[in-house]
Amino acid sequence: MEPRREQLLIDPQKCTGCARCTIACAMKHHSRIDPALSRIRIRRFESQDLNVPVICMACEKAPCIKVCPMNARTRQTNGTISTDTDVCIGCRACIYICPVGSPAANPYTGQTMTCDMCADDETGPWCITACATEGALTLAKSGRLTAAIVRERANGGRKIYPYKTGG
Repeated sequence: MEPRREQLLIDPQKCTGCARCTIACAMKHHSRIDPALSRIRIRRFESQDLNVPVICMACEKAPCIKVCPMNARTRQTNGTISTDTDVCIGCRACIYICPVGSPAANPYTGQTMTCDMCADDETGPWCITACATEGALTLAKSGRLTAAIVRERANGGRKIYPYKTGG
């Protein structure tokens, strides 16, 4: 399997917590303005005055795939991890084992939702397009990732968290 050679970079210092990314995600996947249906969520850390967008990191060893009793979670050809909604029983084992707390349960079906990088859309992830702050969410081609992180860290020491497809 040849994973997609892109990474979603998250810069929490630029995220305002506006949640436009969550609305765009819900619209893309469910045609509804309902942040509860989003595959990206914003975690707020008050003590650090920080908003952190949380999405699937597509871990190399992906414990969420291994723990699923129904084998409903699989790695896609683009490297993302998806849930087969025809098989998922909503047990939430994948949610509990995820090291970053990424999978979310669809509040209407109970089945797991995970970021797929809007793989079926040629324009790319809707969350990036909807983001109100330039640079809070960006898509980087592999190879440029290291240079981007070094450049950002040199400009004020900010940390950028990579989301890498394909693990």
